[in-house]
Amino acid sequence: METSAAAAQVIVDELVRCGVRDVVLAPGSRSAPLALVLSAAERAGRLQLHVRIDERTAGYLAVGLAKASASPVAVVTTSGTAAVNLHPAIVEADESGIPILALTADRPGPLRQVGANQAIDQVGLFGSAVRASFDLQGMVVDDDSQVRAAVRYWRSTIARAIGACVDPANPGPVQVNLPFADPLVPSSSGLAEVGQLGGRPDERPWTVDGRMFASMSVTLDDVLADAGWQGDPPTRGLILVGDLGGYADHAGGEVVELIDDLAESMGWPIIGEPSGNVSGCSHALAHGPLLLACEDFATAMVPDLVLTVGRLGLTRSVMRIISQAACHVTVSSRALWFDPTRSADLVISAVPLPGTGAGANGWLEHWQRADVLAAAAIETATNPSTFTGIDVARICATAVPEGGMLFLGASWSVRHVAAFAGRSAGQAYVLGNRGTSGIDGSLATAYGAAIAYQREDGGPALALVGDLAFRYDDSALMTPVAEQAPDLVIVVSDNDGGGIFSQLEQGQPQFADHFERVFGTPVQGDVAELARACGVDVQIAETSEQFASALSQALGAEGLQVLVARTCPRSQEAQILQAIQAAVAEAIDVPV
Repeated sequence: METSAAAAQVIVDELVRCGVRDVVLAPGSRSAPLALVLSAAERAGRLQLHVRIDERTAGYLAVGLAKASASPVAVVTTSGTAAVNLHPAIVEADESGIPILALTADRPGPLRQVGANQAIDQVGLFGSAVRASFDLQGMVVDDDSQVRAAVRYWRSTIARAIGACVDPANPGPVQVNLPFADPLVPSSSGLAEVGQLGGRPDERPWTVDGRMFASMSVTLDDVLADAGWQGDPPTRGLILVGDLGGYADHAGGEVVELIDDLAESMGWPIIGEPSGNVSGCSHALAHGPLLLACEDFATAMVPDLVLTVGRLGLTRSVMRIISQAACHVTVSSRALWFDPTRSADLVISAVPLPGTGAGANGWLEHWQRADVLAAAAIETATNPSTFTGIDVARICATAVPEGGMLFLGASWSVRHVAAFAGRSAGQAYVLGNRGTSGIDGSLATAYGAAIAYQREDGGPALALVGDLAFRYDDSALMTPVAEQAPDLVIVVSDNDGGGIFSQLEQGQPQFADHFERVFGTPVQGDVAELARACGVDVQIAETSEQFASALSQALGAEGLQVLVARTCPRSQEAQILQAIQAAVAEAIDVPV
């Protein structure tokens, strides 16, 4: 029996039965059995296949698909370093709780550790970054009488792997290592009927995962009791919302609705990171990170209770206020909850329902007034004739229509939206790779998310990245001509280098002699020409007016487009940011 071909058919069939709709494939020889069956399954309408020539791009494309679809996505590689190149995306999926199934083709046992071509140790390749790792040894079946046991082995392993991916308490990536033996392709052009290979009746998975995870909300009063709160209910409360893009934490907006209800009932302000998707909440602040960066204001406004939801960590000023609060309650359904400040008094699995009491007299009003004054200070401290990354971020956040999608790259892109456009995204779906906050894989993730989002009737998609992030992931633009691109506009905020370092310690004057060499890293290449070389339509803007007009036009078009925003020098923007922060500190009222 041609075991590799049979195993591939069983594996793909079981993937579909277990709810996998998307599979990303990076071509190779050892993975040929799966590639042929996946192509046939796509032709039959059983799944959507995405082919990429670069495994790192393939991994991040899978991350984006899984983020936006909230469903497990499989990614297939051949053996050797091909599998290793999945590691960055696997780490992002691990930290964000994204259900990715890495199917890594491998050499069979006799070809391991003997110097065989493209044979490395792939067992446990991703270490602790995966929820589980399976090595399908014994895939060679010498006798047709052994097929029944082999099919049970193959199917149950895939069902178990998918179950680990979508575990309600701890979702994330899983590896299944597949040692395919020769022959890698069937001897005839026809593939065996899958029905002859022992699946459950009625297209059911081999093992149905019926586990439930209790996440019922309780009242704030009950939460305070569990946290050991003494005395009257806290009146100075603050709700901080981080990334909700993880599989376990983002449930169709229900979390955001609970946050909104709690804030309104208790009279507490909300400061959210962009991918927390709380910009539409009535008590959300537009410039929270800037307010908390004002030392006098932050000291005067230390809350009695801070409630954190999701994965926080975007700005230092927000993280400082968490550890200063009298009581810290964190909300996370993950087995390993988020508490980077190590200050949590209590962890709960769902946003609490409102309790008795209300916000202190003037508490919410102080925050809201400071927010309005900060907005005015920002306008006075900026020069309309200077085109900055701040302008790009604000225009992008405002331009995404209701029902659209906004992907934000790391570094300045996401921070500019958080500080200067905190309420501008409205009803758009905002996401980013906040698990490890790296610039790698941004374009591929945005591309995959746009596919999944628009497949469910979502609106146009916009991705905002810096020029280094674009260069790092330009291979994501090289897609097969047979695949239809999503309606995605990629905006590149181009300041020729690593602008964010100007705001960090290494941007201080005493390091000026070394800054450009090891942090700024200008390359002076043409981002627009790089995009054109990948066959993508490109527009260039050098002023705010040009950019706003070009972006409006691009969002109304179809397909994949790149819009390059050539902003002012990084050093000039760093000075503008310092001036803005000083103006905000001077403008806002500090309660006595």
